[in-house]
Amino acid sequence: MDERNRIWPIAVLFAIYLVLATVLPAVDDEFYYWCWSKDVQWSYFDHPPMSAVLMRLSTTLFGDTVFGFRFPACVSSAFVIYVISRLTPIKGFVWAVVLTPLFAIFAVVMTPDSPLIMCWAAYLWWLVEVHRRLTPTADERRKSEVHVQIYSNAQLAETAQLVPDQSRTTSAALEQVQQPGIPQHWWFIGGVILGCGVLSKYTMGLAVPAGFLSFLFARRRWQEWLPGYVAHGVCAFVVASPILIFNIGHDFEPLHFQWKHVAEKVPSSLRSLGDFVGVQILAFGTMPFFLFPWVCYHTRQLCRNPRLRVCVCLYALPLAFFVYKSTQSRLEANWALICFISVWPLASEWYQSVRASQTWRWLTAAAFLPPLLSVIAIYTHMICPISIVPVRADRIHRQIAQNAAAREVEKKIREQGELLPVYTDTYQLTSLLRFQSLDARQIFGLTRPSHFTRPPRRLTDVDRAYVVLETPLPSEFSEGYPPPRLIADIPVVYRGQADRPYRIWLYSKD
Repeated sequence: MDERNRIWPIAVLFAIYLVLATVLPAVDDEFYYWCWSKDVQWSYFDHPPMSAVLMRLSTTLFGDTVFGFRFPACVSSAFVIYVISRLTPIKGFVWAVVLTPLFAIFAVVMTPDSPLIMCWAAYLWWLVEVHRRLTPTADERRKSEVHVQIYSNAQLAETAQLVPDQSRTTSAALEQVQQPGIPQHWWFIGGVILGCGVLSKYTMGLAVPAGFLSFLFARRRWQEWLPGYVAHGVCAFVVASPILIFNIGHDFEPLHFQWKHVAEKVPSSLRSLGDFVGVQILAFGTMPFFLFPWVCYHTRQLCRNPRLRVCVCLYALPLAFFVYKSTQSRLEANWALICFISVWPLASEWYQSVRASQTWRWLTAAAFLPPLLSVIAIYTHMICPISIVPVRADRIHRQIAQNAAAREVEKKIREQGELLPVYTDTYQLTSLLRFQSLDARQIFGLTRPSHFTRPPRRLTDVDRAYVVLETPLPSEFSEGYPPPRLIADIPVVYRGQADRPYRIWLYSKD
């Protein structure tokens, strides 16, 4: 496929993403990261700063709207599909990937995963190009054999003092063919991509051992790649140094919090593993899992091709890590997204060997049924709620109802004619209210800590404030205040049932 035929479908897909960005309801985590973008820092308590930086740039251009902060996610998703299409010969796989939940629905949702998968795809592309430069092509190997023969003849001639100049010429040409080089600026580019990926999410760190393994599988002399690889690592460290600067300034509390979150043990390893695999199958189908043994068995053969060699390392190693971790701790569904970017070129290679069988063709199509059915179910549920989905588990319509309730909270507070600080119990509600231009703050100690609790925020810091909570605050959080006055009771109703309401309480020491 030439470049023009590849670009046009991606451009159409990007246009669709822009439309979806304005239509699909925003989620509370997006509002949370938007709040970060209003206060750009070296890093943040929960994640590195790349999502905040991109949101800041985007909203500067498009305004503080849902479309404004989602634009980078649209760019990221379209770019990832472009990279997959460049590396995957069978284009049917590419468009099957487009119909998975990640790229058919969540492609427009702006979270740290958006810049992460963009950087991972860029690093995959870069690494493939590096290996192609490092590995002689078949044509270059044939030229090398010719030069070897010429060089041997020239050596004989030199011995006979016939053609000394030709000897030196053919020797230099042979050395140039047998030792393909990688320009220094290529290592710099790779380091910048890797560093930006780490600035997106810590998961990008898995690219370091995976990339190193790919060079070992290349079986080239270490002098050809190790100095450059180390240099690219140093460059990545410098690019990602804002995270270190932030953690030094906060006694490494953010990294400690993330490590504690990742290391949390689960009571049942088998159940945790089953949950992880089940969610990934719903997201990407069964192929990434049943392909894993085939890839491991054929690793030596696959690694002869620079493109497939890189894909093997950036797919198999991270997937093995996440499968293992799922038996030790609870993994969130989005943690393993990076594994499923480089699997499709390998799937194309496997399919070439079995496509003659009608049975395998049908099984391959069936492998994509779970994600396709998931996409159909989610869109159907958005338009007309599916009754079998429990109301309490309906995050889609609950989010829509909470967004509407947050707008109503803003309206009721402005009707009071006194814009005071607004305290809440969660970072999600704090984010929703900040997007409504309220001075919302999360009370320290009530629920999970977040960026809003660094430094700690307490109601006792002020004399008058609103508190949005279902019930009045416990006495230890409102010491010195008389009983509050209820200002408004805003229900959160979806699918005919009421969730915990947003009640506005006025606390005043006067």
